Amino acid sequence: MSKKFLIPVATLVAIALATGGFYMLGLPPFEKRGEIKASDICESLGNPTKSVSALEATLPSASEYSFEDTVTGKNVAQEGSSFTAACFAYGDDETLLSARTEMLLTEPAETWAVYALDEKSESDRESIKAGSAGFITANNKAAVQVPCAKAGSIPGGEYSLSVVVDLKRKKDSSEAEVRQGLKDLTIEAARYSHERAKCNLPSKLPQ
Repeated sequence: MSKKFLIPVATLVAIALATGGFYMLGLPPFEKRGEIKASDICESLGNPTKSVSALEATLPSASEYSFEDTVTGKNVAQEGSSFTAACFAYGDDETLLSARTEMLLTEPAETWAVYALDEKSESDRESIKAGSAGFITANNKAAVQVPCAKAGSIPGGEYSLSVVVDLKRKKDSSEAEVRQGLKDLTIEAARYSHERAKCNLPSKLPQ
């Protein structure tokens, strides 16, 4: 005859309480998602409120988040074409996202897109209505080309800002939510750089 093992009710209650305690304390395997604070994120991501919301929609869970921001180069008023911005988002010491901006001579949309996205296939792209051209790929990379310097402002011709946001690891949620968050981040980063670089051409970014 097989033996039946009965677990006392008190033991089950103790297990349930312990499990709940681990969850409340954020101990493995129930680590609590870290908070993404407006005061911690990169300035180059633009509007903090909008960017925090977009980051929460795109980044995967991590017990803590950190950000690294660098903005360098001269602006259009200083006749500088070397403006760059770079933001990196980390979660538990892993790179989750990068957002880079650089000022380049304005290129036709397709020529620029091949460079910015590092992908030649147009079939996996969805257009973003922002700047003079914008795309988001199936690999969660978004880019916009934003008009910046009028011809004659800087030696060489007309310049645009190339803004690329690359999501290395995405949140385990609806694809639509992640893609919208990625678009919002790209537009906000573009808006910041357009203002910081003192561009003298309209950005063509959505209000």
